[in-house]
Amino acid sequence: MRLAVLATALLLAVAPVAASEGGEGHGEGEGKPAADAGDPTLLELPMLVAPVTVKGRLYHYAYMRILLKAKDSSTADTARDKVPFIMDAMLRETHRASIAVDDDPQKIDGAGLQKRLLETANTVIGPGAFETLTFRDTIQTDDPAMNQAAAEAAELTAPAEDHAAAEPEAPAEGGH
Repeated sequence: MRLAVLATALLLAVAPVAASEGGEGHGEGEGKPAADAGDPTLLELPMLVAPVTVKGRLYHYAYMRILLKAKDSSTADTARDKVPFIMDAMLRETHRASIAVDDDPQKIDGAGLQKRLLETANTVIGPGAFETLTFRDTIQTDDPAMNQAAAEAAELTAPAEDHAAAEPEAPAEGGH
């Protein structure tokens, strides 16, 4: 099941890049996503796949398309050459701490995640390189089987801990 999810995520991540490279009108703007055509300071990143975890348990993934607005066009050009490094840093950031709100896997902390990812992008390129970060698309996968399995695992773990704490150990035979 996880292999299928990873394969789907890979296809979704590669599809926008292939679409931007295969279009007509080759020239100076070749390979740039359509969002960059109107504003040279905008940088559209490939799909970011972030795990939605609560207390260390994976519930599902959020797929996000991110737009970064650079302070100027030369910074945007520099950042375009560094997209793999930006994506890697953002991926590490989403794995560092949960993106869920109040331990609810159905709610993503949009404002908090926006701030975290903007700081991450600025760390890669340089302080103040990007003015804003916005989410163009966000899709959450929600596999009920995975959620049910996580809930069952949580139920099995909690009673075992409660059971061990509630029952005193029986004294060893032999009176020692």
